[in-house]
Amino acid sequence: MKAVGIVLSFGYYLVMALFLGSYIWRAVMWMKDERNRAAVHRGRMSPLVFLKAAGDIISFRRLLMVNDVLWIGELAFHASFVLIVLRHLRYFLEPVPGWVEALQPLGVLAGYVFPLALVYIFIRKIVIERVKYISPYNLLLLSLLVLLGVTGLLLKTVFRTDITAVKAFALGIVTFRPAPAPDSVLFIIHFVLFLVLVAYLPTHVFSAPLSILDARQREKGFRGVIHEK
Repeated sequence: MKAVGIVLSFGYYLVMALFLGSYIWRAVMWMKDERNRAAVHRGRMSPLVFLKAAGDIISFRRLLMVNDVLWIGELAFHASFVLIVLRHLRYFLEPVPGWVEALQPLGVLAGYVFPLALVYIFIRKIVIERVKYISPYNLLLLSLLVLLGVTGLLLKTVFRTDITAVKAFALGIVTFRPAPAPDSVLFIIHFVLFLVLVAYLPTHVFSAPLSILDARQREKGFRGVIHEK
């Protein structure tokens, strides 16, 4: 599995480079937009606006205002996703920090909540809402996340792989010394799904916060106009 490990490791480096490059490019393009620069100069993007936008992103306040039932699933999905990512840090860090160890039980629980939350969102959007809140992009992203969650859960409960081999493989990536991939087809599928997800994320990760920031920016501008009148 040495050759597979090398291919997957370089795939990881390539995807991360694309992710960061795409994110930086989108940030530069956003700052070049005259409307955004004007908003910054007029003070409509103050630290308070950024803080309120961050609060909206973390709490999904705007979704709660329009669809509280869907909000439950989205909050459960994002919270479990964060916990799962933090739990996976144990494979990439040596020694493992105490706070990462402390999060392991929550991370295991999140592994079960994650696919259930995705199924809940899928049913809510497709069956009940009749695709009212979903685009082809989001549908593909949702399907990818479901596959990632299910394969991860199977690796945890049914088709257990060698944790020592997984740890060696992960440490090989972060130290730029590619190690053999674990001898598990399901693990390889899971890792490839992760790479596809990271390559697919920049548009979603960048556009969603900016949409909320733009909404906060417009709200401040609107209040300013009302105040002047």
